[in-house]
Amino acid sequence: MILGSNLARMFAALSATNAAILRATSEDELFQRVCDAAVFGGKLLGTGVLMATPENQLKFVAGAGAGTDTLRTTISSTDEHSNEGQGLAASAFRAGRSFVTNDYINDGRLRRWHEAARRIGARSAAAVPIRKSGCCVGALLFFYDQPNALSDEIIGLLESMAENVSFALDNFEREHARKRIARLFTALTATNEAILRSQSVSEMFQMVCHAAVDQGKLLGTAIFTLPEGSSWLELAAHASAFPEITAKLRFSSDPAIPEGQGMGGTAFRTGKPCISDDVPNDPRSRPWLPLVKATGLTACGAFPLFAGARTVGVIYFFFGSGVSQLDEEMSKLMGRISENISFGLGVFEREANRRLAEEQKGRLTRMFAALGAANEAIIRAKTREELCDLVCKAAVLGETAMRNHISFVEPGGAFLRVVAVGGPGEETALGLQTPLNSSESESQSLSEIAFKSGRPSVSNDYMADPRLTRFRGRLQELGMRSAVAFPLIKGGNAFGVLIVHSTQIGTFTPELIDLLQRLADNVSFALANFDHAEEKARADRQIEYLATHDSLTDLPNRVMFNQLMHFAIEAARRHDRRFAVLFIDLDRFKIINDSLGHEAGDSLLVEIANRLRSSLRACDVIARLGGDEFVVILEETADSNDIEDIARNLLSVLAQPLLLSGHECHTTASIGIAMYPKDGTDVQTLTKNADMAMYLAKEDGKNGFRFFSKEIKTQSIERLTLETALRRALERDQFALHYQPKVDIATRQITGVEALLRWTHPDLGALPPMQFIPLAEETGLIVPIGRWVLNEACAQNAAWQRRGLRPISMAVNLSPRQFADEHLLRDIDNALTASGLSPALLQLEVTESMVMQNVSRAIKVLKAIQHRGIRLAIDDFGTGYSSMSLMKQFPIDTIKIDRSFVRDLAGDSEDQAITQAIIRMGKALGMTVVAEGVETTEQETFLRDHACDEMQGFLFSKPVPPQQLADLLRPAPLLASPPLQPELCPRSDAPARMQRSAR
Repeated sequence: MILGSNLARMFAALSATNAAILRATSEDELFQRVCDAAVFGGKLLGTGVLMATPENQLKFVAGAGAGTDTLRTTISSTDEHSNEGQGLAASAFRAGRSFVTNDYINDGRLRRWHEAARRIGARSAAAVPIRKSGCCVGALLFFYDQPNALSDEIIGLLESMAENVSFALDNFEREHARKRIARLFTALTATNEAILRSQSVSEMFQMVCHAAVDQGKLLGTAIFTLPEGSSWLELAAHASAFPEITAKLRFSSDPAIPEGQGMGGTAFRTGKPCISDDVPNDPRSRPWLPLVKATGLTACGAFPLFAGARTVGVIYFFFGSGVSQLDEEMSKLMGRISENISFGLGVFEREANRRLAEEQKGRLTRMFAALGAANEAIIRAKTREELCDLVCKAAVLGETAMRNHISFVEPGGAFLRVVAVGGPGEETALGLQTPLNSSESESQSLSEIAFKSGRPSVSNDYMADPRLTRFRGRLQELGMRSAVAFPLIKGGNAFGVLIVHSTQIGTFTPELIDLLQRLADNVSFALANFDHAEEKARADRQIEYLATHDSLTDLPNRVMFNQLMHFAIEAARRHDRRFAVLFIDLDRFKIINDSLGHEAGDSLLVEIANRLRSSLRACDVIARLGGDEFVVILEETADSNDIEDIARNLLSVLAQPLLLSGHECHTTASIGIAMYPKDGTDVQTLTKNADMAMYLAKEDGKNGFRFFSKEIKTQSIERLTLETALRRALERDQFALHYQPKVDIATRQITGVEALLRWTHPDLGALPPMQFIPLAEETGLIVPIGRWVLNEACAQNAAWQRRGLRPISMAVNLSPRQFADEHLLRDIDNALTASGLSPALLQLEVTESMVMQNVSRAIKVLKAIQHRGIRLAIDDFGTGYSSMSLMKQFPIDTIKIDRSFVRDLAGDSEDQAITQAIIRMGKALGMTVVAEGVETTEQETFLRDHACDEMQGFLFSKPVPPQQLADLLRPAPLLASPPLQPELCPRSDAPARMQRSAR
């Protein structure tokens, strides 16, 4: 009977709900009417409506009967992992289906709400999802005062009630959308009228924004445009309910930054609209989220604006609360508005172009007349000075906004001097000098640029041209806003400049430049005719040859090579061909040049040039760029196998021996190869990439070749970045020294330490020495770094002694460049003097290869070091020359067995034999023998059994910072009296304690 009466009441509630739905005019009214109908018509204990919020909560929006106060203050979450998200309403919202309990106060799922249920008398409950446009937006919650009150039929009626509510919500949304579309149609009409009435682009933008907001009832509209040379879109016009917030909006066209990844930047780059129905939760809106929340913005459309085929800006349409979906009709209307604005922009642009064309036509007409007058002046002139003066006066005929002058290069080539002026400012301009030797850090003048490049140099906006900052003040005073400079050429070389200024921006169109170029050509021709024709021809040929060929090898030089490469690129582009560029650098050329003299080096370069000529085709280009660098262009050679064969043949030919100054010499080369167009489409890129590949070939061991690849470019950039950081590491105090103990094998006492360099980069962290020491050696930075290591190590050893620690030897490694440095002895003396360290406590380590490069100098330097009382050690012994007859000549105290022989001592008989031989030899020469890289007790036992003096390695201690090393040196404290309690473990000796602490 309970179920029967409940079912009857629910039919009544459903009917009351349908009536409420028909009468409701808003969502809030609908919800309250439905709740009232369910409670008062269906006699339910209580009913509530909970709607989802952007904060992932279910918010109470309407209710009737018991429990409404409880629902109003209860927090419900849509998060299934939250305790507040386990209730019936939250579960129904997430699952999109009904959730029911027929015994509320005993249902374990709802334990969190049992007390509230008892308080309001709820014994059964059901939650049914509410949908809008097919998506769950909330839940209806029903309470009954009896257990087992919810049968399948009643639940079906509750779901029907929720479906009717959902249907009503969709009707509300459709009605709202219809009204928005109507308003947007009105806005479209208003914007079209605004476009027709506006007299300028800025006025059109502002009128359109106001029309869209006023007639379309939008939250706001804003138009952004992109200034030339910038990636930031600027606000051009806006109308909104929050003008001060709209003015703060910043967008970019750069996709690499967050402000360029939003809807505006994307619409600008793609030329396609971007629309969002949920702006607060759209990841594209993240950079502007505070502004979005402050304005109540819910939906947005960003549409590109075009002027012709160019994207010039973006228009935004902002929608506030009540807009949950921008349907296709609304999107089309917004698109129509943006299209109409683009049409208006096109009209304004065509009108501006028409006026500009008329102005240019008039200017060209006047300049044609000026050109004719200048040509007549050229014919009448009797001297160079008269020619220049007449041409300058004729060139401004009828053009009051222009001024020109002619400058000639001064003897010595340091300045251009003005010799003739036409137009305003003649009195002050004559005799002015323009420098031609501006440094890279200084801006150049247009005259200098044209003179040096041999080509016209144009600036159509002086004040905005970054090349011309040095002269802006002077030109602004004269009122000049644009200019073009033409080199005056004689015999292929510039001897002067004709420069024309204008008081207007954008004066120099291609047609006008072409006319002025003809004038400059005529002036150059006329001035050249003043010189003797025969001398001119002979001088031109000689100058051209010297400017384009290497005087030693008669090969084309860098200038000619660049021209020939340019022609090769143009031909390959025209005929869709590929070709290869080979960058050739001789290996060890400096050694031959320094040892046999420059004359022998020149002979070698001539022979290399001849071998290259004889080994390549006549159509291949061979050039010498300078020093020992040659470059080859292999045209019409696209197959990589063919190129490899040619490179191998060149390496073989260049490696053939030759006689230089009575000596048979062998030289090899390293070759880098770049392919057009894969590895570059211009002269600079192809040459640079081939050069990078050549350096990789050298690093591979020389006498080889490498093709350029993206990996090579990446390695080069990483290497350059590391080199830059290395140059700053010393001044930024990023280096530190760690110290590894050397231990007497017999007593296990520390006898000395080796100073080892460590680099901690602020971004890359701790870098291994093998990553930066070779680079420091190659760049020469190892000399100042080594000087710092020497000073720091000496100072640290002296500091340990001042603290009362026992004296030990400090070993410092010398690099090859540091050993060859002429200031080495001075650096050693300065380090000892500054630290106050006894020379007897300093040991310098060198390698065999270092001292064998120049034996006589090495003996001299080593003896000078020994005479100061400093000990000397040969590091990595056994890996270099190991010549006993020469080693006896060096004043060496210690030899260090390389770790490569110690690593496999336990099981490698060959390493055992080599190690025993080194120990015996060192003993025979009265030297201390130290084994490096000792890591196991087996290695230690072998070395002890064969009378090795000292060891160094992780078995005793890894390299440690100064404070930890001081702890190892500090003796163990002695007890004044025996302990009262026996020790749990026997105490080991002091060396064993040091070993444990080091580990």
